[in-house]
Amino acid sequence: MFALLVEDSPTQALLTLAELERVPNVKVEHAVSLAEALEYIQRQHFDVVFLDLTLPDSVGDETVKRFCGAAPELAVVVLTNHDDDAQALNALEQGAQDYLLKASIDAASLSRSFRYAVHRKRAEILVREARDAALEANRQLERRIRQIDCLYGVSRILESPELPVQVAMEQVVALAPAAWLKSETIGVRLTCMTGLLPGGLVQTPNFIETAYRLEAQVFAGSRPAGRIEICWAEHPPVEGHEAFSTSERELVREIARRVGLALERACVQKELVQLATTDFLTEACNRRQYMTLSVAEIQRATRYARPVAIIMVDIDHFKVINDERGHAAGDEALKAFVVMARDLLRDQDIVGRMGGEEFAITLPETALDAALIVAERLRIRLAGLQVPVASGEPIKMSASFGVAEWKGGATEGLEACLGRADAALYRAKALGRNRVEVAAE
Repeated sequence: MFALLVEDSPTQALLTLAELERVPNVKVEHAVSLAEALEYIQRQHFDVVFLDLTLPDSVGDETVKRFCGAAPELAVVVLTNHDDDAQALNALEQGAQDYLLKASIDAASLSRSFRYAVHRKRAEILVREARDAALEANRQLERRIRQIDCLYGVSRILESPELPVQVAMEQVVALAPAAWLKSETIGVRLTCMTGLLPGGLVQTPNFIETAYRLEAQVFAGSRPAGRIEICWAEHPPVEGHEAFSTSERELVREIARRVGLALERACVQKELVQLATTDFLTEACNRRQYMTLSVAEIQRATRYARPVAIIMVDIDHFKVINDERGHAAGDEALKAFVVMARDLLRDQDIVGRMGGEEFAITLPETALDAALIVAERLRIRLAGLQVPVASGEPIKMSASFGVAEWKGGATEGLEACLGRADAALYRAKALGRNRVEVAAE
């Protein structure tokens, strides 16, 4: 065992050293100032320091405070000439383990104080370590609870069928910082490939690109779909500590995985809806979807007393195109018609393939005169169209058109209006094709 006596009085030092030498198994070094004592403890290990309060370079409580601050792991016994309970209590509060009056020092009291100081310091260290371990355990538990709560919230958002994809991703990004103990320091950005996320990316308002960041790739099935970025906006972490723990890195990868699953699910749902509502060849509405959308438009027009017109279209001599140029060429002709029509029509106009080479077009907010103009423009544009095919000359074609204005109110439904437009279409075909005819009242 090693002890250090810090005493500037030669006489008192001799007396104390003489008593310490009588303590079994203890080797003693002697320093005469606080500075010298601090140098000693840098060079050598000591179990106990016997510290005088009155030194050439430090006096009173300040001596204990400075020494214990420099050597918090060392047991300290204060030596003083003053029998002052307040001073003794103050020394203990500053970090000393015991307090001895110089006048009553002997080998027995020094030995007892030596052992007591060592045991008390060890107990203090154990208590402090246990407290620090408990605090760290609580911190890790809170961190883990936050991460679990975050993942639970992300799952609830992404599995909600009512939320559009853009809104769901905005909520996920807003929720993600809550997984960190200091959420205000965390910025999140989610970037998605074109077509998967309408806005392209979403991020928290405080997102700043920093060197302290995590990234995880987002996959929709096997396809790369984007990435999620987490940035830590604080100052660099203290040496030896990472900005992000292993569990936080796993959390980001898990969020990316769940976002990818949600995007994949949204893609599948979008494809299923498209398959169920779209003509597979021309990408116009199929008959069922056309009828659904047009009925809704008729209902809206009924409610607000607005006009609606319908155009029926039939490609002239389409069987000849199929027979002479082949079905692949016929398919290209049908697709070209829909592309041309959509280019000329408004976004709110509804184009549906009713079967074979026959199409129907619903024009919301359109009276008969305006619908006739639209039909004539379609006829002229189609007549001038040349459809390139894999072999041979481009295909030229024309179409016959029948136009009807919905009568309004509850007197006529969609089927009846389609019937009148179809009758006008057949009249156009009977009168020589490549023309527009108006439905009878």
